[in-house]
Parts: sequence; C-alpha cells; structure tokens
Amino acid sequence: MNATDDRTLCYIIGADYYVPEREVSSAEISKRAGLLNLGLDVGTLEEATGVRTRRFAADDEHPSTMATVACERLLSRLAMDRSRVGALLFAANTMDEAEPITAMRVHEALGLPKTTFVADVRDACNSALKAMILGTGLIKSGMVSNVLIAVGERLHDGIYFKGIRSKAELVSRYLAGLTLGDAGAAMLLSAEPSGNCLRVIHQEWQVDSQHRGLAHIDAGGTRHLVDPDRIYFVSNAKRLCQVAVEHLPVMVQDVCTKLGWDRTTTGIIPHQVSKGVTRMIATIAGIPLKNLMVTLDKFGNTGAATIPMALALAFENGFAATFKRILLVGGAAGFSAAILALETISQQAVRIVPTDPHTEPIG
Repeated sequence: MNATDDRTLCYIIGADYYVPEREVSSAEISKRAGLLNLGLDVGTLEEATGVRTRRFAADDEHPSTMATVACERLLSRLAMDRSRVGALLFAANTMDEAEPITAMRVHEALGLPKTTFVADVRDACNSALKAMILGTGLIKSGMVSNVLIAVGERLHDGIYFKGIRSKAELVSRYLAGLTLGDAGAAMLLSAEPSGNCLRVIHQEWQVDSQHRGLAHIDAGGTRHLVDPDRIYFVSNAKRLCQVAVEHLPVMVQDVCTKLGWDRTTTGIIPHQVSKGVTRMIATIAGIPLKNLMVTLDKFGNTGAATIPMALALAFENGFAATFKRILLVGGAAGFSAAILALETISQQAVRIVPTDPHTEPIG
C-alpha cells in the first residue's frame, strides 16, 4: 500500500476537536451507577480504568453539532475555502437520527458545496480510522483533492445508571460503559502537503466477527427497534480486552516490520478504553510507554473521536514533532482492528489551539 508516485500521496494537513463544557468525575459516575452499594470505594473506578474525568454533552448538543464545531475550528484555522472540500465523511458510533445520514446536518451547517461527496461511515470506535482509509482512497484515486472527516460522539446516553446488581455484572456487562465521554473531532486529508503535516504511507485492517457479541448496543436496529432496556452499552470488558491484546500487538509488530520502522522510536496514538489494556498492548508490541499519546485520563473513552482528538493534541504539544513516525492504532467492537502509519514531512509548526490543553505522553 506504499505510494511511490507523488500524484497519489495523501496527507493529513490538520486536526481539531471540541469537548462539551460539563466535566464529570469518575467519583460521580461511581455514585450514580451504584458502585458504592457493591462495597467498592469511590476511587475504584478511576484506579481500575485510569479515567479521572470525562465530558457530557448538554441536552442541545448532538453528534452533528459537536462535529460541526470541530470542523469549523479546523477549516478556519487552515483558512480552507469550503468550495475546496470535495468529500465529507461523518464517522461515529452515534448519530442524530436513523435517516437521513448525520453528514447531511454537518454539510448544511458548514455550508459546503452541493457537489461535495457526503457519507456516513460506521465501524464503532474505528469509524474515524475507516473514514481515513476511505478518504485516502478517494484522494489517491484522483476523485477529490480534499476530504473532511467529521466525528461527533454523544456516548453518555448509553451508560447504565439503573443500578448494577453485583461485581460480576459490573465486569461482564457495564464497566466499559462507565468510561464513556462525549466529544467532537475533525481531520482534513489532502492531496497537497501543507505546514507541519503527516503523510499516510500504510494502512492495514483486520476483522474477527465471531466476537461481535462482546460489546453491543441492541436498540436502534430492526431486531430491537425501540426497546428502552436495550439502549445501553453492554460489554464483557475483560474478554474484549483479551481479544484486543491477541490482535493489536501482532499487527503493530507486523506493520513496523513491513515499513522497516524501529518500534522504540515510533509514536503510538491508540484508541483507549482503559489505561491497563493500553499499556499491555504497547508492552507486548515492544513500544515504550513514553511513546504513547494518551487522552483517557481527562476525556475517557470518546469512541471514534479518541484518535482524531489525540492527533490534534499531538500536533499542539510536540508529540508529532518528537516522533516523526506515528501509528494510529484502533480496536473496536466486532472485533475490528485498524492501523494507519503516518510520517511527518515538515518541521514547520502549525499551531492548534485546543479547547483544554491537558495531556502529555505517559512515562
């Protein structure tokens, strides 16, 4: 998948994000979910997951509105004429309504041309990575020159606050959901490099669909259309993490071998569900922990927004300049896995002003 013809290259020329104002601590989540009634300490959830806080959207904030804010910030900062956006891909778990696609709302709000190719892309927490893969294909095919990827995740509606009955039920069904947070994000892919950008040089993916029952929200599909008891995110956290550990380290090693990259000098921007599993995947793959870009502590698991948001911060806090070679590593319900390999091609800094500067690579 490595491109050798400059006319077929694809670059990430910018990323930005938005988080809602309301900050919710793990202590508050523990109380609302009834964890104290199970004999657990108020600090157990934070200790077990590494999530200290996350953001919850207001009643009038939706996937499209959060995605739109992030896109507005990105396009304004890049001074990108909206007539140059050839494709808009909305990528997320959540959506404003079943029909029409959420990308239509974002398209209208941004005032993009009627000739813009518009679509929703869904693969759970890998939605943004899959949109990047598709967007790269649109650019390399010559169909469009610029692809805007918009992400809006309103995940807190799926958290189970109706009273968890036992520690066993917590681990086997609801623990992963207690880490969820809301966010919007945006990335711009282009056929032309600009500023301190990243070149997409390799893409890889896998699927192991026999594990699709390990994480799910049943409501909304035709099997359980409007069942109010099935709107919650249910996940066997322990088993799903085991599956991620079985797949992702090997993929990381294989990609680095194919590209001839030294894993000790490669930066990793991973999807993040807990601090423990993120560290475990890195350790098994031979990636130093200082090479990880982590946002989990302050924003929790923001679904498909996690990697684009971390990428925006990687530009801002110097991570992208420190690690000239970066892997975006995603794992999602299904089980779905995806990796994009990126390479910095310019030292010219492009300033990204984040909503809440907060994170440093963990050591």
